[in-house]
Amino acid sequence: MKNNELIEKMVDAFIEEGTNELFATLVEALIDTEVILINNDLDGTNLKKFGEGAITPLVITDSQKKNYIPLFTRSEQIINDEIKKKPRVNYVFKDLCNDSIIKSDYLEGYVLNPFTQGLKLPKELINIVIKYNKENVQ
Repeated sequence: MKNNELIEKMVDAFIEEGTNELFATLVEALIDTEVILINNDLDGTNLKKFGEGAITPLVITDSQKKNYIPLFTRSEQIINDEIKKKPRVNYVFKDLCNDSIIKSDYLEGYVLNPFTQGLKLPKELINIVIKYNKENVQ
């Protein structure tokens, strides 16, 4: 996860300055970055399972009662003791962007490093990444 510290610095800069240019640069860098997804181990959810191991991702709820799947740039970003104990899977961010997230009434999107930075990546952004993926498929 060599670029992940750079991603974290870019997130901090975006949170501080909030410019569209910084956000575009951040998303461009994030697309091919490997992130950590937490396996929730719960049965009976309506969430699409990800990957070959068919994991059900952890979902967290914000103060406005909106649901997000947390993603982490590095293990050090997981500071919640309960979540530290759960199994983790690494994914390239663009591989997590799919129609099941867009079509979900339950999820609002992803949140990057929710315990330290809390950058929300809404469905609109995921849709942009999906379009990027389709345009760059060889």
